[in-house]
Amino acid sequence: MVLFVCVENTFRSVMSEAIFNAHAPEGWHAESAGVQPAEAINPIVLELLSEIGIRIGPKKPRLAFPELIARAWRVITFGCVDRCPIGAKEKSEDWPIPGATGKSSQELRAIRDELQRRIIILIETIHPITPSPSLHDSLI
Repeated sequence: MVLFVCVENTFRSVMSEAIFNAHAPEGWHAESAGVQPAEAINPIVLELLSEIGIRIGPKKPRLAFPELIARAWRVITFGCVDRCPIGAKEKSEDWPIPGATGKSSQELRAIRDELQRRIIILIETIHPITPSPSLHDSLI
């Protein structure tokens, strides 16, 4: 399992989880969590994912608790590894990608596209074959 963690679990981590799961190699999945979860995900996530053909069901932010970290093979953080439970640092990679606050629609799409690009690379390290055409083609 790959765990995506941001502060509130409302935008980057939720999109990353959905993109990864839409293209995950067999036997793999992603989850997401936050170090200080908010009450609800950012509604723009649904729109941004829909634009690339990904739908997610109801999702509520949740806490990155130690047992969740322990189950993860890799923990991808967005500037919050220092606030994650023990065990995250040893298997984490921090992606310096900005959050949604104050961003234009164009900037939000650029963030989504950068997440996709990084997730392709991550999937290739897990399963070294060409990722699914729909994900790869969307970046061309």
